[in-house]
Amino acid sequence: MTRALFAAALAFASAAANAAFDEAELMRQLAATTEVQSAYTERKTSPLLAAPLDNSGTLTYRRPNVIEKNVASPRREKLRILADEVVVERNGQERRIAIASQPTLAAFAASLRGVLSGDSAVLRKYFKLRVSGAEEAWSLELVPIDAAVSRYVERVVVEGRGGRVGRIETFEVSGDRTVLELR
Repeated sequence: MTRALFAAALAFASAAANAAFDEAELMRQLAATTEVQSAYTERKTSPLLAAPLDNSGTLTYRRPNVIEKNVASPRREKLRILADEVVVERNGQERRIAIASQPTLAAFAASLRGVLSGDSAVLRKYFKLRVSGAEEAWSLELVPIDAAVSRYVERVVVEGRGGRVGRIETFEVSGDRTVLELR
């Protein structure tokens, strides 16, 4: 009888701990991070590609809204997502794209910015959110609600621990898939 009571108490405590980790708690933990600088690897697969496309470098996030992706391999380039534009530097050339002019780009920027800053309001503008798991291993699924975005993106799955993002996987309607892993 004592073992049964202990097992029931343990199961209840475990369920209560997992129940406490919800979208609000995840966003609170992500929001507590003011800056991230991490090495990353990224792999894009597609039914149209003979082999996956790989790149690697560093990803930096600085509050309130700067994301910088420095690609070191296979070719050097820099992608910066600023408040209202994306700046791409490649081969000594700089190209600026207004985020407002490209709905899909706006959703991409919002997904990165919203996740890294823990801003569910930014995410909800383009996605339906679903959190699963617990603090030590969580998953956040983003499903597009914006018609322009859902023509290209099926869903984005973000995984992490505590307030740290470890993996972002994007599933495209075309069958393409991109996996970004932060170390």
